[in-house]
Amino acid sequence: MEHRNFKIIKAFLIPFFGIILLLFILLIISMLKGQFLEKAILLFSFIATLLIGIEAGKREITLTKDGLKLKKFFRVKTIAWSDITHLAIVELRKKVYFLVTTTKGFYFFSNMFENHALLIRSVADQLETEKVETEIRSYLDHPVERHSLVIICWLAVAIMIAFIFLKVLPV
Repeated sequence: MEHRNFKIIKAFLIPFFGIILLLFILLIISMLKGQFLEKAILLFSFIATLLIGIEAGKREITLTKDGLKLKKFFRVKTIAWSDITHLAIVELRKKVYFLVTTTKGFYFFSNMFENHALLIRSVADQLETEKVETEIRSYLDHPVERHSLVIICWLAVAIMIAFIFLKVLPV
């Protein structure tokens, strides 16, 4: 098996990084002509969103012939195929979470990864049939894409642009 990398979908990351940039612009504007509470809230929001953005941008799952490699911000976890004891799914409307249980703990990820159906199919193919829930196989026949978070991010971008215009323009 060749190495396959799966990252968070770019359709989510692009507007999310736009939110970070617009928060930074709002922070700079508020530093010039804002109140203390406004500055503090924007600074906290910017730092928190920046850290979440870095985490989302660095998150990656790599499939190898030996197992899974989960990359997160400053962490890499390697899971051998033989250590995986169960592959499960939790569906909440359009939100789907995949649970990988191992001899050392459990790990979960969502359907916000690029080609998540291929990722799950590849993991399920590496495991014995009894380790994979039947719901996984039925999900793979009709995978669900999660577009709501992308739409919410673009809506947040539009709202933040409006805030910047209101802040800059004299009222």
